[in-house]
Amino acid sequence: MTTEYTHPDYDKFKPLWDKVRDACAGEDEVKAKGKTYLPDPDETGEDAPRRYEAYKRRATYLNATGRTLEGLIGVAYANWPQIECKYPILLEDADGSGVGLIGQSQAVLSDVLQTARAGLLADWTRGDGIRRSRTVAELERLGRRPFVAAYKAEQILTWERQGTALTRVVLAEQEESHEDGKVVFYPRLRELLLTAKGYTIQVWVKYTSAQYTLKDTIEVGLPYIPFTFVGAVSNDANPGKPPLLDLANLNFAHYRNSADYEESAFLMGQPQLVISGVTDEWKEQTGPVTFGSRKALVLPVGGSATLLQAEANTLAKEAMADKERLMAMLGARLVAPGEAPKTAAQSNAETKAAYSVLSLACDNVSEAYTRVLRWLETWGTNGQSKASFAIDTRFNDLSLDANAIRETVAAWQAGIIPQSDAWAVLRRLGVIDQGKTDEQLAGEIEAQGPGLNLDEVA
Repeated sequence: MTTEYTHPDYDKFKPLWDKVRDACAGEDEVKAKGKTYLPDPDETGEDAPRRYEAYKRRATYLNATGRTLEGLIGVAYANWPQIECKYPILLEDADGSGVGLIGQSQAVLSDVLQTARAGLLADWTRGDGIRRSRTVAELERLGRRPFVAAYKAEQILTWERQGTALTRVVLAEQEESHEDGKVVFYPRLRELLLTAKGYTIQVWVKYTSAQYTLKDTIEVGLPYIPFTFVGAVSNDANPGKPPLLDLANLNFAHYRNSADYEESAFLMGQPQLVISGVTDEWKEQTGPVTFGSRKALVLPVGGSATLLQAEANTLAKEAMADKERLMAMLGARLVAPGEAPKTAAQSNAETKAAYSVLSLACDNVSEAYTRVLRWLETWGTNGQSKASFAIDTRFNDLSLDANAIRETVAAWQAGIIPQSDAWAVLRRLGVIDQGKTDEQLAGEIEAQGPGLNLDEVA
């Protein structure tokens, strides 16, 4: 019987994943966690809960972590990934949810930046009720289609290896059921096993609170489990430090400074009226004292009134400003080059190169997708596949300007570079639609007829 047992490394890193997820989710999520991220400065007294709620409500959470994540995804996908795949349906719908490979890969990269972990599963078996192995040709004849399923770090519950071979993975899912006009979700586990019979899938569902029951077994027969981890540094099974963790920690420290600053401003920011040299008799005769620019305050002889105004308390504000500077610095370093080892998909002739955290994560995502696409194309055979998936990591390498366009076109016209390379540069410059292939461009150019010969007119 399979249970929701979690690997020791899962238990170790899960609190870090939760922290970064919350930091990226924004103010509502952070405040909903209460004292997890904002300790109560005074837990004594019956009125303490009410004071804490006011203390938390006045605090401001500046979501630098979430905005940095969005910016990094935007930088990585400024140019569309280059994809070679013989199954066009994957570009439109990777896993049956209607989201294509590019959209799915953006979510995977987001997960890797938040948790340093994700997973991809190649699958031809969904909906196949016959328990025997099939080749790609057989599956296609039956009308089956390939899938690429993505899993978050929190869904990869446990894993086992023998040497370098992955022998078991348990993935958390949900089974959707429609009952009496309602949508009900049941916990489901997808257990991937490598046995003497080869790759086998077991699907377990918990319909009651008691235990999981085995619902389905599919003997695929592959000599490997077509599942790959995706990491921030490497695509092995070992979890790593989330790239956004340092920024999230600093973000929470800024949040705590904000709470102290706003509390100080609330308590000390209002002027306090002080009246001296008066008697109890005058107080009784005058009654409630009001003052302002349109109200006269009549005092007895020898009486005086002053306003006490607290001096500016800038310590918490200065701490906030310092953390804002550090957060901006950390965010920039996620894109700036640094020394890091290359991934296995890159040249082994070079041992190190200048790679940023973002580009290394992008390379790992690209390597993982390339692997699952090749598994799908060679499923059950000994064939070779040229499938590939590559996120462009030449961030800000080129910018849109007239000189770059003119020089590229001139080099092409002079025969110095081939037409396909010129089109590739113009795609990256944003001059040509990135979704158009070379064949489409050639066809459109031929269909539009001769150019205007503007040089001759001039």
